[in-house]
Parts: sequence; structure tokens; C-alpha cells
Amino acid sequence: MISPSSPIAIEDDAAPPPGARPDGLPADWVDHPKIPITRRAILVGIGLVALGTLGAVTSIWARRTQVEKTTAFFGIETIRALQYAPGVMLRLEAEAADAPLTLTESESGRSATSLAGSTPPTVVKEIDLTATPGLGHLRHALLDERHYDWTTRNDRSIDSLRSPRTRMATLTFSDPRGIIAPATIHLELTEGWVGTPRGDRSVRLIPRVQPAIRHFLVVISNAQQTYYDRRQQEEQD
Repeated sequence: MISPSSPIAIEDDAAPPPGARPDGLPADWVDHPKIPITRRAILVGIGLVALGTLGAVTSIWARRTQVEKTTAFFGIETIRALQYAPGVMLRLEAEAADAPLTLTESESGRSATSLAGSTPPTVVKEIDLTATPGLGHLRHALLDERHYDWTTRNDRSIDSLRSPRTRMATLTFSDPRGIIAPATIHLELTEGWVGTPRGDRSVRLIPRVQPAIRHFLVVISNAQQTYYDRRQQEEQD
């Protein structure tokens, strides 16, 4: 029994536990050094942000299609058709020995006819490339001035380069709405020459781009021919 005169021990809840730090944190707490925010640190941060922004802008500019020289070469109407005309028709020449035996197609406006008087005999296949996958890459390849070797620019037409080993093609860009004027670009695929619609100038693609354009057009041509042959076979069966 506790008498009224007996002292009563009252625990202080605010007192830190044994071994604790005076500020109430655990004994094993590790203080991390505080970095003072100085004017120099602020300037360094602003500089890093500015440097990152400059790098992003430079990267966007470098990847942007550059058309100043190609506009001067082709003309503004051709560049506009290359950029925005939705319809694209390919006319691809090939040696008769390499051409398929069936060279006519009534559907989708496609046909292949013999060219009279050409030596060696050639055939022409017309292929509608409208909405073809990869067409945007083809437009970019023809639009960007960095894809041409401008030291080869001359006043010769593409047809003047014709020889037994050349393979000619044309790309016609058109707008069925009639808003954009049509434009036809002439191509020599063997050595990578590109000519204006008027046929008064030509320039050569750089070596890196030549095989890419040639491969795309040839592969598309073969794929369309295979599709046509398969449909012909299905109709006969």
C-alpha cells in the first residue's frame, strides 16, 4: 500500500530512449551532407537545361527533310506533288528477256506493253503504288537534297542515258481531286540518275540511296506481278 506521503515516480514520455540521440533520431541514423544551393549551382543547372534543349533542337533540324536544292532543281510544283499528291503510278521498264510472259492486266489500270523500235526489246509495267507501305520513305528519299550528288548535275535528259544495260522508270504523282498539279519524275535505276519532269536536267543519287530506291521499286513490281498471276490462276481454277 502506498501512503500519500510516498513519492510516485512519473515517467517522462518526452524523454529519449536509452542510446537515442538528443534530437530524437535513432542512434544508427546517418546524416547525409547537405549541399548548399549556391548561385553557381543554379547557373550550372540552367546551363544543363539549355544544353539539352539545344541538342534536341539540333537533332530535329538534322532529321528534317532539306529541300532547298531539290526545289531549285525540280521546281516548286514537283516538290509539292512529291510531298502531298496521294496518287503514285510507277512505270518500270525491263529487258524483254527478264520480263514475265503475261504482260497485260486489265484491272486497276495496270498494263504492260512492248515498246516498238527499242533495242534491246523492252517492256513497260504500270503499277499503282497509291497507299503502298513504305511509300513515305520513297518520297523522303527523292525529296531530301542530301540524297543527291550535286556535283553530277547536268543538262542531259534521262532518256539520253539509255543503253542496253540501263533500266528506266518513271514515277507520276497525281491528285484525283485536282488540287495538286501532277508531276512525273524520270529515273535511271542502274546508275541512280533522276531527271526533271521536263526532261531538261538530271542528277545522280548518292551511292547509299541508289540501291535502296532500285530495290524498293523492283520488289514492289515483282510483288504486284505475283499477285496478278495468283489471281489469274484462281480465276482459271
